[in-house]
Amino acid sequence: MKNYAICGSPSAIRRWGLGWGLLLGLLAYGCQTAVLHGLSEQEANQVIAVLQQQGIIATKQIDNPEANTWKVTVPRRDAVKVWGVLQEYRLPSPPVRRFQDVFGKGKLVVTPMEQKALFLEALQGEIAHTLESVAGVISARVHVVIPEPDITGQVQGEAKASVMMEYRPDPAGQAPLRPDEVQRLVANAVQGLKPESVAVVMKPIQMAPPQQTYDMASFGPIVVARPSLGTLKLATVLIVLGLLSMGGLLFWQGRLMAQLRGELAATQRQLRAIQKPPKQAA
Repeated sequence: MKNYAICGSPSAIRRWGLGWGLLLGLLAYGCQTAVLHGLSEQEANQVIAVLQQQGIIATKQIDNPEANTWKVTVPRRDAVKVWGVLQEYRLPSPPVRRFQDVFGKGKLVVTPMEQKALFLEALQGEIAHTLESVAGVISARVHVVIPEPDITGQVQGEAKASVMMEYRPDPAGQAPLRPDEVQRLVANAVQGLKPESVAVVMKPIQMAPPQQTYDMASFGPIVVARPSLGTLKLATVLIVLGLLSMGGLLFWQGRLMAQLRGELAATQRQLRAIQKPPKQAA
């Protein structure tokens, strides 16, 4: 009876298929790179929207399930362009501490001076967050000064505030907010602050105009962005080659098993012939 290798066994085929899967996974992974980590889902969506306006294919993936943070991935060839776009659009926005971040965390007992400093930090963060929520406002920095009472308990001076705001002009070249609107918004958020005591500096930021999102191309019945066409073709070729190779292995395994069954049947017949007792002479 002949000896045959077992490279066509089911376990070998499973290992072979796993190898192809790993190869395709490494191929897909090597074409993408993560440019941002630890983002909230809203921040990730904002970054993706801006990148897609500049013709960059960006996707988000869960980064830390426990902290519910996300990462943004882009094609490796666009990584340098991505950093330029993010810097131009001031993304992601630098974190500001609001009331929910300042109070309820840290020390349980603070001095009155620390408590006032924390309150001002949180108040400034809330006002900045409100300004940045307006469409067209890129970033906002707010500083509030509240005078301290003297030894008699009388407050000397008036509350003051300053705002530094960067914005993207609309097609007509106008800012999303007027200086007087910013003054009223800040003054209404701080007790005892008058609108005329709020200094506002507004700086327009000229951004690159949105580019065509994607140059689409068709590959058979599939329509994809042209930058992904080469990757799709390569992946398709690898998948087809993998399926053909697997089909060849299965066909060869079937032929081998049929041959082995035939040889086994012949061997069994020989064994039965040997074990059959001879006939007694009459």
